[in-house]
Amino acid sequence: MNAKEYLRQAWNIDQRIKDKLDQVARLKEMTTNVTSVISDMPRNATPNPQKMEDAVLRLAEMESEIDADIGRLVNLKIEIMQTIWRVEDTNCRTLLEMRYINFKSWEEIATAMGITVRWLHRLHAKALRLVGEFTKIH
Repeated sequence: MNAKEYLRQAWNIDQRIKDKLDQVARLKEMTTNVTSVISDMPRNATPNPQKMEDAVLRLAEMESEIDADIGRLVNLKIEIMQTIWRVEDTNCRTLLEMRYINFKSWEEIATAMGITVRWLHRLHAKALRLVGEFTKIH
């Protein structure tokens, strides 16, 4: 694992959490959208009475997974912050915090730091080298 992959782990977990939250929202919608359909068509003779129960169980499982992921994310962010704080160059440290802790885009970081995106990428390469040097991640 190189320095960039190491630092990017938090973003990956954050994205998984967001995806799971979307799934939970859809499951909640499914469990609360009970509608009756008026039709002269014959009903299914054997409806699945456990359909709602299955959805509620899956919802509880997803929420438990999200809680576990959030715990991992918090711990990983603390670890990454401790790594970033070891970088002595203030500009590099600011860039790393904005990118890998706050998940800002390159454009947002460049604007906040008052530099071009091209210069930001050069600074990012330097910051990754510095992280790699003291973490033995290359």
